[in-house]
Amino acid sequence: MKTLLELAYNYHKEWIRVVISFGCNPSQAEDVVQELYIQLSQDLNKNIDFTFKDDVNKYYCYKVLRGIFLTLHKKKKKVKKVYLEEMESEPKQNTSPPIDEFKFAKKQNQVDNVLNDLFWYDRKVYKIVASGKSIASLSRDTGITYSSLYNTYTKTKKRVKNSFYL
Repeated sequence: MKTLLELAYNYHKEWIRVVISFGCNPSQAEDVVQELYIQLSQDLNKNIDFTFKDDVNKYYCYKVLRGIFLTLHKKKKKVKKVYLEEMESEPKQNTSPPIDEFKFAKKQNQVDNVLNDLFWYDRKVYKIVASGKSIASLSRDTGITYSSLYNTYTKTKKRVKNSFYL
């Protein structure tokens, strides 16, 4: 009688096709399937049963393959590739235009004037949310409904934006 790992190996080509369908090339698919065998071996040592009617549970193996693929895909995204040519070249200069302090101050005064013309409640909600606090956390802290705070904030934000286009 074959062991569970031998039964799983009988579907080797099928596992490769499944992993290729995830978007891997054949060599990567081979690596992912080898990781499957390692995982199944560890599961056997932990007495985890992955059989179905005296055969390997294909759904269980599919989920393991998918998990391994997603883990490798996430790690691949996190790795930042730095090319030698970029390292040897001179550092890039800051190409962003300098901030015109006068224009910025003028716009800030315009926003302040619009906010001063508002009802105190609208002004307070806008400043708290604009400072970085989420509407949901503000709602929890104050007991004011989320929809009321959201409507107040969006109405005030719209007024501020419209003041720039008048």
